[in-house]
Amino acid sequence: MKKLFTLIFVLSSLLTIAQEESIQEAQKLIENKKYELALKVLNDADPNNENPDIVIEKVDLFLNYFVSSIMHQLFAVTDLEAEQNIYEVRGSEGGFSMFKFPPDTILNNLIDKHPNDFRLYKELGFYYHEVHLKYGGNWLKPDSTLINLFVENYKLAYENGVYDDWSLYGIGYGLLYTQKYQESLKYFKEAINLKPEYPTSHYNLAYAYLSLNDHENAIESAKKALELYENPAEKADAARIVAVCYSELEQYEKSLEYYRISNEIDPNNYYTLKPLLSIEIYLNDEVYKKRTKDFFLLAPGNPIIYQNLMEDYWKNEKQNELIEFFESLKTEFENDNKVYANLHFYIAVIQYDSEDFENSKVNFEKSKEIFRNVFEPNHDVFKAIDSYLKEI
Repeated sequence: MKKLFTLIFVLSSLLTIAQEESIQEAQKLIENKKYELALKVLNDADPNNENPDIVIEKVDLFLNYFVSSIMHQLFAVTDLEAEQNIYEVRGSEGGFSMFKFPPDTILNNLIDKHPNDFRLYKELGFYYHEVHLKYGGNWLKPDSTLINLFVENYKLAYENGVYDDWSLYGIGYGLLYTQKYQESLKYFKEAINLKPEYPTSHYNLAYAYLSLNDHENAIESAKKALELYENPAEKADAARIVAVCYSELEQYEKSLEYYRISNEIDPNNYYTLKPLLSIEIYLNDEVYKKRTKDFFLLAPGNPIIYQNLMEDYWKNEKQNELIEFFESLKTEFENDNKVYANLHFYIAVIQYDSEDFENSKVNFEKSKEIFRNVFEPNHDVFKAIDSYLKEI
């Protein structure tokens, strides 16, 4: 019996060594972008997905290096050349090998067998996190369920000492997404301690602070994100959070500075131009006159643009200036029926609210005439015009 036990122990040790060597070989192949070959090595070492170490390697390989995926249950992987990038190949057409590998099922089965291997919970959290980011509400489970699943699994692993910067970020992100702002702070801070150069942790920490009305800390974190981001849209978004904070603190000059920084980085974004223009009008900064034209040109046919302008100009008692601005555009847009009609309509609305009923009636009637070339007779705009005309 002792010899049999010794033999079993030796065979088990040899198997463990062989599996460790397979993992090392697969990792070298992954470094050289030979993803399909790496998968073959891992499958040969553990064809039935029974070894936690190898399964974790497989999950990481599929999630990080897939070429295409069907609901993250079937994956295509392929070997790349040294100069190729997985993000350039991903989604492209080609005869790639497909592999059935449902990570959630496989990992849950392993957790049943190894309930104290908390690496498996972290990996399951990673899987649900990636599914949420890729499919966003269009997966096999509702998005709210996915968020709860990755937060719960990440947290269980974390509470048992198994975590990294991404799992900590994931917990914070999930809590932020579900409006648990105070609770999210801890995890973003810990993620930043592990990886301070990751800008989105700073950005989301800023967002959490802003949601808690902690403007000073929000500004500090958003400025750090602004410094670290390289993508223009993300960089501009970080600058916009700084601007929002200063605005809520009624420090309008500083708010103006950061809205302008945001606009310089990512020009003519509606969500930047709208508050930027509002502050410039409020501060009576002469730039607002040119900015009004920039804002108008974002979408001259969209009623929301006119309504935004009316709100800001009325609030600052500059409604007559706005009428002059709209009047100045009539010649420029007289061949665009939709814009031309809107100009008459919103001039008429301002005149009506200013109790200049005679001119308001003229512009309402003109807008109605032009709108007939744009909309069907049952469109709501005609009901609105008739309502105004009836009041006049």
